[in-house]
Amino acid sequence: MLKKLILSLALLGFFGAVTLPSYTAAQTTTEDTKTKKAKTTKKKKDEKADTKSDDQKTKTTTTKKKAPTAKQLAARKKFADCAHSWGDHKKATGEKTRKEYNAYMSKCLKKAN
Repeated sequence: MLKKLILSLALLGFFGAVTLPSYTAAQTTTEDTKTKKAKTTKKKKDEKADTKSDDQKTKTTTTKKKAPTAKQLAARKKFADCAHSWGDHKKATGEKTRKEYNAYMSKCLKKAN
């Protein structure tokens, strides 16, 4: 009796597991028609783009980067000097955290002014 009960529960579980994902087995083919339409419209757009002359094509503009000013260069130099001196300060004091680094850089940059 117990064996039959266990067997029936096992079969019930198996059939339940097999029939649960039935919605994935029957997939529609609407995606295929959508992709076909998308491909054909893309081809048409490419053909239209190829027929345009160079003057009609959209032009891209490039922005020229400005050279840094003397003030910006001086600020970068100060920051680089303080960052390099952090290594010596760290060895001397044993400070390691970001909070300590930020405090040191703040003091160093203010001193450099």
